[in-house]
Order: sequence, then C-alpha cells, then structure tokens
Amino acid sequence: MMPTRSRITRAQRCLVVVLAMLAVGASVAHAETLLVYGDDSYPPVIFSEAGKPTGILVDILRQVSARTGDTYEVRLFPWKRAYEHARAGHAAVVGVSKTAERLEQFDFSDAIYFDDIQIVVKKGREFTFSQLDDLKGKTIGGVLGASYGDRVDAAIKDGLFKIDQDTGQKGRLYKLLLGRVDGAFIGNGTEGFDMVLLSEPGLQARRNELVILSTPLTRDALHLAVAKSLGKKALIERFNLALREVQKAAATVPNKAPKAKK
Repeated sequence: MMPTRSRITRAQRCLVVVLAMLAVGASVAHAETLLVYGDDSYPPVIFSEAGKPTGILVDILRQVSARTGDTYEVRLFPWKRAYEHARAGHAAVVGVSKTAERLEQFDFSDAIYFDDIQIVVKKGREFTFSQLDDLKGKTIGGVLGASYGDRVDAAIKDGLFKIDQDTGQKGRLYKLLLGRVDGAFIGNGTEGFDMVLLSEPGLQARRNELVILSTPLTRDALHLAVAKSLGKKALIERFNLALREVQKAAATVPNKAPKAKK
C-alpha cells in the first residue's frame, strides 16, 4: 500500500508566498540609512586609512548592519567636529562616552567597546597615580572636545589639573617628549600606545623615553549615540539586539583593551 502524502493546496501555497513577502516587506520597511560620524585618528578603534574608515568600531557597525538591515554610512573627522555635528543633529556619532550631560541630548546604544585610557609620562618624570588627586597641579595632554567621564571632567572643571587640548595622539606624545606637558592620555591601553608609535618612526625611535603609568586613568565604555531630536529610538533598539548577537558570537575571542574617551 502506497504511503499517504499530504497535499499542499494552491491556496496554501499562495498563503506561504504572501506571508514570506510580508516578512520581507516588514524588514525593508524598518531598514534605514544612518549617517554616522567618528574620529579619524584613534587607531585601532576607529581611524582613516587610505581615505577609508577602518578600525574595530567600523567592523562592529558592519556586523550589526548585516543583522539589522540598516545601513551605517561612516564618515570620519577630527573628534570635536564629528561630535559637534552629531550634537547639532546632522548625524549619529560612534565611539562616544556616556555622561550625565550627554544623556540629556542623545539616545545611546549599549556599550560597543571598552577603552582603557592610559597615562603616559616621560622617563625620569614618573609620578605615582592611583587616584585623581595625584594629578593635582599637572598639565595633561588630551583630545579636543573629549570627555573622560563625569568624575574626570568634574576634576578638570574644578581646576584640579589642566588639559592641554589637541587633535591627535602623535603630536601629544611629541609635546610630552619636549616637556610641554606632564603626561598624555592615550587610549586603547598598551595596544593603542604601540600603534601610535608604530605609525610614527620619530616616536618609535624614542620609545625608551616614554613610560606608561601602571594604573589607567579610567576604563571607558564607548557607544553609538543619536541626537534625541532625530527620533531614532527604534533604530537604536534594533542596533542593540543585533549588537548582543555580535558580542555573543565573539564571546570566545579574548577581550582586547579599549580606547580613549570621546
């Protein structure tokens, strides 16, 4: 006796096709293109190479995009310009630190990356650092327009120590070697420090004149943020769901140290 085979009717086939089309349509309906600004000189986290955005954050955005269907169009500038354009609602910004003030202006994603900010000093001019008071009266090189977290920002505002602002880590280290600052904030732990030196032969040749203090300034969580005025909460929710999938998939990969706060 021949086994009985279930038959799919023409109506059922049509229903399957319609449901599939609706699913695709729903996906397309929510897909958006988001312009995203970022720092053009913060290797290996995010930087411009041969005129193209690259780095850890750019790779993460691509992986998230593949899961959400949203497109993240990345453009890189000096940090302060990137941040101010985002604050004005012209684009989103990636690699940004979360502060109380910024929470009033932006919708933030979950943390994308964690950044160890190191204090580099000139050999022979080392000092003990275990708390912010140890920076009292000093001048430290840092990124123009950057935040180093509420506690550090408050210490700077209160005059505990001064920030010598610049737009790049290479120039900051040269200032340190010239004795123009007492220390330099360098992001992404020792990996970030080594990449700065490797990209600049003049600094690499003087590597033995630079010392990283044993205690980092802070460990900073970096995010994607969009001005509240743009109304992108739904996009941020999609981003977070996909980000968790990306992070879960990478859970078996050893964690790398992060970068300086933006």
